[in-house]
Amino acid sequence: MKRYEALAADIEASIRNGTLKTGDRLPSVRHTGQSRGVSASTVFEAYYLLEARGLVRARDRSGYYVTGGGLRDAPPESTLTSRPDDSPKSLDVSDQVFDILEASMSRKVVPFGSAFPSPLLFPLARLGQFMAASARSLDPWSTVDDLTPGSAALRRQIALRYLADGMTVPAEEIVVTNGALEALNLCLSAVTRPGDAVIVESPTFYAALQALERMGLRAVEVPTHPGEGIDLEALEQAIAAHKPTACWLMTTFQNPLGSLMSDAKKKALVELLARHQLPLIEDDVYAELYFGERRPPPAKAFDTQGLVLHCSSFSKCLAPGYRIG
Repeated sequence: MKRYEALAADIEASIRNGTLKTGDRLPSVRHTGQSRGVSASTVFEAYYLLEARGLVRARDRSGYYVTGGGLRDAPPESTLTSRPDDSPKSLDVSDQVFDILEASMSRKVVPFGSAFPSPLLFPLARLGQFMAASARSLDPWSTVDDLTPGSAALRRQIALRYLADGMTVPAEEIVVTNGALEALNLCLSAVTRPGDAVIVESPTFYAALQALERMGLRAVEVPTHPGEGIDLEALEQAIAAHKPTACWLMTTFQNPLGSLMSDAKKKALVELLARHQLPLIEDDVYAELYFGERRPPPAKAFDTQGLVLHCSSFSKCLAPGYRIG
């Protein structure tokens, strides 16, 4: 059992035996870390796990509090990992993808088949005000100056956002694209040629399979756990057996499983790929949709050799219609 799992188990036991009651505030992350002799990240992982089980809930600027829901209806922890056929496969998925997208357009259903937030959640009125104000003061030459890499001011703000998460990414290394999917496709075309094998999770995001199909690439599925993410041992075996030229993975809130790789596992993933000099295309569009005091760092945070191509957007958290990737 890992340290954060042991800590979570102790707190859960205290909740279930009545020592901690509904509405009680958990000790602060700093206090728990000092008293248990563990790092703050370990405490966060434990609290995230308890939150996922429905036993605690984070309150903004206040901490974590015990809830009553998890005592009755928390789902059992999954012990299942997918077991795909590990042979590389040619793909034919486009028709299925179009069926899913067409069904997602209906206002009568909640589209579990595609990860689109409700449009009612976005601050469209405020965005419209900012857009109007910006358009009035727009420098006409910016429509030419920003053509290739994207707006210099926007790239600087994105670089500052990386810096806030502890990553130093120069603005000149950032390219603004027409949504994250274009970024992912550009990365895929930069590191592969038709006929190459590409590692994907099983199951994986349907648009990843569609991109591989369009480029004439073969998919190598690797078992993936719904809680902990891709199986690193199976990944290394697949690399040795099939000699892929890239990986396309979602390390944070994977679609469709929702799995979140721990910081330690993300670091181990990057180290594994570095040993094989294998590029990682990291699809990280859901990281903003986190509960807690900090956003989970991407695998890119542990990259020291420039092998991780990090792709994200604002489509799931702010403004899907802007198509900013």
